[in-house]
Amino acid sequence: MDLTMLLQAGDARIGVPFWAIPILYSAPIALMALVVSSNVLSTPAKQCLSIPLLASEILVPIAFTANNAVIDLTCSVVGYNAFIRFFDFFWISPILYGKPAYADMDYLHTELWSSMRKFPKKKEEKPKEYVKDKKFYHILIRLFYHAAICDIFGAWYATFSGRDAMALSAERPVLFFFFLCIAVFVLNSAFNAIGCGLQLFYCIYYEGGSYSSEQWRPLMMDPIISTSLDELWSVRWHQLLRTSWVAFGFRPMRFITQRALAKTVKNPLPIALMMGAIAVFAVSGLMHEYIIYCNVGWTVYRQFFAGQQFFFFFIHGIGMASERILKQVTRGMKFPRILARIVSHAWVFAWAYYTFPYFLDGFAYWHIWKDNPFEFVQPYVIDFLRAIPQARALCGSLL
Repeated sequence: MDLTMLLQAGDARIGVPFWAIPILYSAPIALMALVVSSNVLSTPAKQCLSIPLLASEILVPIAFTANNAVIDLTCSVVGYNAFIRFFDFFWISPILYGKPAYADMDYLHTELWSSMRKFPKKKEEKPKEYVKDKKFYHILIRLFYHAAICDIFGAWYATFSGRDAMALSAERPVLFFFFLCIAVFVLNSAFNAIGCGLQLFYCIYYEGGSYSSEQWRPLMMDPIISTSLDELWSVRWHQLLRTSWVAFGFRPMRFITQRALAKTVKNPLPIALMMGAIAVFAVSGLMHEYIIYCNVGWTVYRQFFAGQQFFFFFIHGIGMASERILKQVTRGMKFPRILARIVSHAWVFAWAYYTFPYFLDGFAYWHIWKDNPFEFVQPYVIDFLRAIPQARALCGSLL
């Protein structure tokens, strides 16, 4: 297989059995963790060793497939974020900040779980002690609930073909609005099901079956009720990849912007912070571009979907920055609370509604929901919908 064929991705990828997937991804990550945590190797030596390992993380999702949409999606996300996080350790931090390429295993462990779990601060004289008030079976209850949501509503999504979903915004705009709302609702449960699985593993493996509820937060916090794009992305949306995006996007952009404006702007920090926030959205956009490219293939990606994901996330970053500017301008102004809340919700829904097609189309073409791992009651839900003639107007062509 030549390099051109290898980079085609999509259907040109090599199929591998499920058991091989963890090896393909975890081996380079484990080796990079060992290298970056070494007290013996110099930074230049670590950088040399990192090159093939970083390359493997970014190339494996392009070259191999598990022939399952959800697994391939997960692999693309893992590969991209492992690449950018370790790229920061090995290259950005030494070159931009003059720091050695080093992070100990304890730091890596804490950072890996920090999106969900609070850790006692070691710098404090008396670190806070968390009381373990829950058992592992409390996690199972939440896991079953979120799995049921994905199963039941996933059955409805299974009635839509990729073409159905891509045509919704133009042909059935009202149904498209509900498609968007239910998608956000289901994604809330999908990510929280993942979070519950991760928490269950941590609880059993590291904590012996019990945990402190004060230390844990859900991955998603009902983004459907957000009153601003800032609240949506900074608070309620999952923060699973936050450390990677902050390290690769926010900090370098903030650092470079502050340096560039230091002699011309009296206080460059607000501008630097805003540019850093936009950079995070750009990094997210590039990740989603990479996901689509890996899974639909270069030819289809280049012809139909190139730039859509980047535009979606970048425009949301611009929208969030605009919100912050508007809040500064309108500070001190008082509006009726109910009116302000209605306008805030309308703003978020409108922004999402008109930009969602740019996010949806690539995933719809790929028909990402066809490999829903939660399909226990799906056949019964579909049979129920087929028994109701009126339901066809609310479903896709596959019903």
